[in-house]
Amino acid sequence: MKKIVIIFMVSLFSTAFAAVTFNIGTGFTDLDNDTGMVVGQTFGVNFDLNKTTTLGYDSELGMLGTFDVPFGAELRMGWDNNGSSYSVGLGYNWWTGGEAIKTTVGTAIDYSTAGGGNDDTAIRVNVGFGF
Repeated sequence: MKKIVIIFMVSLFSTAFAAVTFNIGTGFTDLDNDTGMVVGQTFGVNFDLNKTTTLGYDSELGMLGTFDVPFGAELRMGWDNNGSSYSVGLGYNWWTGGEAIKTTVGTAIDYSTAGGGNDDTAIRVNVGFGF
């Protein structure tokens, strides 16, 4: 019985985490602000739902859904957990490599709105590690 449970758990975890990507990035925000640019660090995790769609969390944007669009780009739609900020943007991975751990380097531009005129534009350079 113990061996059956171990085999079941290994099978479950090997398929449950087969399409996970962890990412870190540097974001440049407030590009239109007169006080200057703000540089911040971001991190996140994405789970593949299918070949063209992911759902995950981003430390700056909150929940983040990405959808493949033409020319290898991806449409990014984010919303924070209390519903006060929404974002939309485009991302492009300009380098991909690796066999066991797939690595990507890409750029994303996101437009966020928090209401009350607190709109923000962010440009990011992301590095992703996926399985």
